[in-house]
Amino acid sequence: MQEAVAPTAQTRRTQINAKDVVTGILMIMIAGLGLYFNQEYEIGTPSRMGPGYMPMLVFCLLALFGTGTLVIGLFNGPAQLERWAWRELGLILASLTVFAALLEHVGLATSVLLLVAISSFADKTQTVRGAVGLAAGLVALCWVVFVYLLNLGLPFFPPVLGFN
Repeated sequence: MQEAVAPTAQTRRTQINAKDVVTGILMIMIAGLGLYFNQEYEIGTPSRMGPGYMPMLVFCLLALFGTGTLVIGLFNGPAQLERWAWRELGLILASLTVFAALLEHVGLATSVLLLVAISSFADKTQTVRGAVGLAAGLVALCWVVFVYLLNLGLPFFPPVLGFN
């Protein structure tokens, strides 16, 4: 009969979670790229924020989370990379592209509906009922935040309807 052997410091060090390590590296790379391209915008101060302040803050937080994910992945135990979900990635990127391209032309509500409709195909467990609920909740949240509270002046409905 074989006794269970406690893991030594050497065996604990070699257990790398490849998923977390790659995710952390990707997050740091995206943050670095974003900070590089954000340099041309004025940052300002917390009391007088410039157009580059919020993107800079978001990219710094992304780099911080990426670093944390990377460090945790170095000691989090073995996990191998699986195949990339190219179809799902393409659907998510397509939904974001459609949202950005159509926002001013069809309004915030329609753009959010299209974003949810396209991206819901990326999740095989998503139901029609769940996608409709998510879309309704996001449209309501976007109206409250961007139209009511921030008064951004984005068209909420398609401009051809004349409700804006």
